[in-house]
Amino acid sequence: MPVIILTFEVLTPMFLAGADTRQPELRGPAIKGALRFWWRAIHGADPQLPQKEGAIFGLTGEGGRKSRLILRTEGEDIAPYITTEPLPRADYLLYRVKEKGHDLNILEYMAYGTYKWDKATQSSERGYIKSGYTFRLVIQMRNNGYLSEVIRALQYFCWFGGLGAKSRNGFGSLKVRAIDGDLPDATRESLISLPGQNSLAPFNNVQELPHFSALSGGARLFKTRRDYKTWDACLGELGHAYRNSRLSLEPAHSYQQRQYIGAPLIVNKVQKSRLDRHAKPYFLRVHECQGRYSGYLLYLPSHYCTGLAGTRPDLDPAREDAGFTMACLAMNKELTQHLEVVY
Repeated sequence: MPVIILTFEVLTPMFLAGADTRQPELRGPAIKGALRFWWRAIHGADPQLPQKEGAIFGLTGEGGRKSRLILRTEGEDIAPYITTEPLPRADYLLYRVKEKGHDLNILEYMAYGTYKWDKATQSSERGYIKSGYTFRLVIQMRNNGYLSEVIRALQYFCWFGGLGAKSRNGFGSLKVRAIDGDLPDATRESLISLPGQNSLAPFNNVQELPHFSALSGGARLFKTRRDYKTWDACLGELGHAYRNSRLSLEPAHSYQQRQYIGAPLIVNKVQKSRLDRHAKPYFLRVHECQGRYSGYLLYLPSHYCTGLAGTRPDLDPAREDAGFTMACLAMNKELTQHLEVVY
């Protein structure tokens, strides 16, 4: 079996852990899950998706099949990179909360539910892997015929994905520092390049709306209008753009539109969204090039109520799909006021 080894560097705090969520650790299954997600995102319009997915990543239950993909991680001692120190808190990371009369940190806003700063101890209640940690990902395939598909999924993971909790909010962003193995030069270049129009153009003819987060003709890509000296300044700018665009959808204390961007929507411990859970269709990502950081935001449209037919008679799937689409289109329009449109 050919071996491909990628050396990654963690760019933004990574909230990745095992059964004990308080103890950060680098986990191979999390990486395999991320590759599986982006493989599915690439093949969302393929009617043979379940069979191909099972052939590569394996199946559980009756008729189960062992995964052909073998992953393992190697790296330096992770202990010095595990921390509970508070996230950076600079002027450019703060926003004013009128009702409470004080400033809040946009990074803490984006990490809400995962990161909670204890003011008494001046530390986080949950540890994370801080930026600068490097590790190697060793990739092997039991059937080389599927290796090209895994590499393509890896390409989109490197462009748009991250590891750990809140990866859709830009946490757990990675950079490929080195590649070892028998790969064409063009493939090597794609794994270390920044995303651009060529990332989404191959899916321009996919007009059918996916039933899950997948690449299609409706996908859109935005980026910060400038680059930054630090990861936190970059992620903070992305966070401000996302938050301001989301809040622009409707007046304060109204939640009809904002519930579509992500659910559950909890306000003062009361749920304001009709769905208990729906991941947002936006993926924030930080990239580093020659010591400067730039931010990207990917939008992947889909149906809103997939899998709920017959289980929620109170929901009209067609109406919810329309509401979801309209809210996202309004959000995308507002994002153009804060970010550069790539595609």
